[in-house]
Amino acid sequence: MEGIIRLATRGSRLALKQFEIISKTLESYGVKCEPFLVESHGEHDTETPLYSMSEQGVFVRKLNDKIIEGEVDAAVHSAKDLPNEIDRALSISYYSKRADPRDYFISGMPLAKFSGTVGSSSIRRKRFIGQHNRNLEFLNIRGNIDTRIRKWERGEFGSIVVAKAALDRLGLTPPGEVISEEICPPDPNQGFIAIVTERGSKLECTLKKIQEQEQLWEASKERELMVRLQLGCNLAASIRAIYSEKVVKFAYADEERRYDFSFKKEIEESDVRKLRDIIGR
Repeated sequence: MEGIIRLATRGSRLALKQFEIISKTLESYGVKCEPFLVESHGEHDTETPLYSMSEQGVFVRKLNDKIIEGEVDAAVHSAKDLPNEIDRALSISYYSKRADPRDYFISGMPLAKFSGTVGSSSIRRKRFIGQHNRNLEFLNIRGNIDTRIRKWERGEFGSIVVAKAALDRLGLTPPGEVISEEICPPDPNQGFIAIVTERGSKLECTLKKIQEQEQLWEASKERELMVRLQLGCNLAASIRAIYSEKVVKFAYADEERRYDFSFKKEIEESDVRKLRDIIGR
């Protein structure tokens, strides 16, 4: 493509780093990019837990609207933030290489031995980690990665849980440990950066031509099941597709126990109905 494409992005340090990663990737294929900064409702409301907000995809809609309004060519998102449905005029046209999808426990003490408060607004993290260690008190926390780490450093929380991918992308190495996927399986699409474009556009065509198969397979399989189950951040559910094994793993935790499934074939509607019964959908 000729010229420079405008990519809508949030203005946080992590969002700009993700824009930089995407920009470098596209520039290697001759596509030059410039950022178009957009503030979202989620950045103005830094108190309400995401699972309590009425709008699913709270960090997504404003950026995508800029595509529809013709102000930008595409939008860059953390793929896990994309809601089940986006505007029909739009397409998820590209997924980056996947960063580490696991979570990270920031603390001066190992997770297994820790007793005290944990800053996390994620129901998934609360349920899965809470079943691994029953001596934890989860408190809601909002803000970008830097803000949350500062809150922990000030002693507002005994520990916090964040995405390992975010720490890696920002070059941060706080004390603590990576939480294994066996303890806390990740959100669907955690670790991917996604590009949304206008459906049928020349840019969509270009991006789909350069898309690598492994990333597309994993991200698409996870998103497909997420949409079929109509999952949101108000449920403690994980979907993890592994390209090398051609397997899709599903995990769910209620207040008492967790449920784990593994699919090495196409997921049939009967499988989906079984999972819906378990999660109450």
